Amino acid sequence: MKQGQLRTFFESSSSVITSLAMFFLIFNSSPCVAYEEIDLPDASVLSDPPDIYIKGGIIYYNGKITDTSYSEFLRLAKKSPINTVSINSIGGDARNALAIGDYIYKNGISVDVRSVCASACANYIFPAGKKKYLGNDSYLLWHGGINGPEREIKISGSITKSDFFSLREIKELQKDDVEFYRRIGVGNKLSFCPQLNSDYRYRFPEKWFSYTPADMKKFGITNIHYANSSSQWVISMRKKHVIFATYCN
Repeated sequence: MKQGQLRTFFESSSSVITSLAMFFLIFNSSPCVAYEEIDLPDASVLSDPPDIYIKGGIIYYNGKITDTSYSEFLRLAKKSPINTVSINSIGGDARNALAIGDYIYKNGISVDVRSVCASACANYIFPAGKKKYLGNDSYLLWHGGINGPEREIKISGSITKSDFFSLREIKELQKDDVEFYRRIGVGNKLSFCPQLNSDYRYRFPEKWFSYTPADMKKFGITNIHYANSSSQWVISMRKKHVIFATYCN
């Protein structure tokens, strides 16, 4: 993926729409410090429709999470026993990502991030894994969630923000989000913790952030396996311009 393409995806493709067919978070721009853009090397994270297939007990997932992702995932999972989900996704539909994450957790399935796990993938799929695998070049990126600060969420279309958050579907998703994190034993501020601070837009110009292994552990994300070491993964991500947030309770 060419430099700047991640930001282009974030600013032009991400939206919050009332149908919930595709739930994304998009943030208002503001003046910020000079920074280096995150450059994702694999364009397949944006594949739509996604490429999903099963091989040797592993479900391979490449591309966006869409409103049909869970049904396709479930169809494959029922064909034969699976032990791992190998994923490469920029994120997408929150409802489908949560359903996939719930299935992964309840069935003791591991999650391997081959290249990128961002947004809804990082919110729900990665933390649900029994074992979690990160390579030196595996991006793990958050940028908000359905229960995050409303000021950081821009609503597309004619509906007002107040009306949007009054929708039954949104209220149900907010409730299910809280229940999901309670069920898997992870703090539900994981997806939006740095957004609670007034300097969020200044510290995170691209609006994406990650956490160090120590901070992920504080949230309750454990059993992460690294290709070399946790410290080497952090060094690799910082070289790739990923900015790390800190834990909050």
